[in-house]
Amino acid sequence: ELYYPSFMFGSWKVRAELKRKIYPYSIDFLPSSTLLNGSPRNREELVGNVCNYEVHYFSALPTFASNQTVLNLGAGFPESKIIQDRGFNAISLSKAYEQLVPVQEVTWDYLNKPEKVVLDFGAAPLTADMRPLGPRRAEVFLNARTTEVSQDGKTFAAAERSRSVTVAVRDVLVADTETITEFQRLDDDNLRAVSRIAVYLSPNPNSKEGVLWQQTGGKAVAFFDYQLGMKRIKETVTLPDGSTESRACVTSPKDGGGVHKNE
Repeated sequence: ELYYPSFMFGSWKVRAELKRKIYPYSIDFLPSSTLLNGSPRNREELVGNVCNYEVHYFSALPTFASNQTVLNLGAGFPESKIIQDRGFNAISLSKAYEQLVPVQEVTWDYLNKPEKVVLDFGAAPLTADMRPLGPRRAEVFLNARTTEVSQDGKTFAAAERSRSVTVAVRDVLVADTETITEFQRLDDDNLRAVSRIAVYLSPNPNSKEGVLWQQTGGKAVAFFDYQLGMKRIKETVTLPDGSTESRACVTSPKDGGGVHKNE
C-alpha cells in the first residue's frame, strides 16, 4: 500500500487543472483515440479544463508482522499509517469528471489485499445497432510504488504503477498507467501539488499494440500533467465545556474496506 504523511489525514476539496498533454512518440502510438481527444479521466478533457472533487485519507493499522506481535502480546501500541480511501476517491473522481460509464461500486480490502481494487461500472451506452453493451468490471492491480519526503517534511512525492483489466461482454481491455504526484504543504489546511499520469502500451505480442510496445521499449507513450490545489475540509466539534473547535475529520471505511457504492 502507498503510505502518506500525517499532514494529509482528513477530507480535502481538490481543484485539478489539466495543464498539458505530451505524446513523446507521436499520436500514432496511442492505444486509444480518447487519449488524443481527452484524457484517462474523461474522453473530452481539454488542456485548461478544471475539475473539482473531494478525496479522503484516513488512518489504518496495517497488518505488519510487528503490528501483529504488538496486538498479540499487548506490548505497546501498533503503528498506524495514513492511506487514501480508494473506494471513496474512485467514485468521487468518476462523478466529478462525469465519466461516460460511471463507477457504481468499488470493492477494496485494504487490510488483506490492498494491492487490488475492483470497479463495477454503471450502464454503458448502446452499440451502433442499439443493443446494450452489458455490465463492465475492471480489476486494478497496484503493482509498484515508491515515496520520498523532503528533509523539512513539507514536500512528499509518490509514484504508483497500476494495470487495469476491464472485462465487458465481448471484450477485454488492458491498460497500464503510472501516477506520479508531488504534494507541498503550504500550511495546516492547504496543499499544492503537481501530478502526472503516464500511459503505457500493453506488451501483447499478438496485437498491433504489442508491436508498438516493442518499438518504444516499453516506455510511456502519453503524459497528462495536472496542477492541484487542495483545501482541508473541517468539521465543527463541540467540546465538553460547551465551546466549539474546527477539526480535521474523515469518514473511514468499514474494517477491511469492503464495498463502497455510488449513492
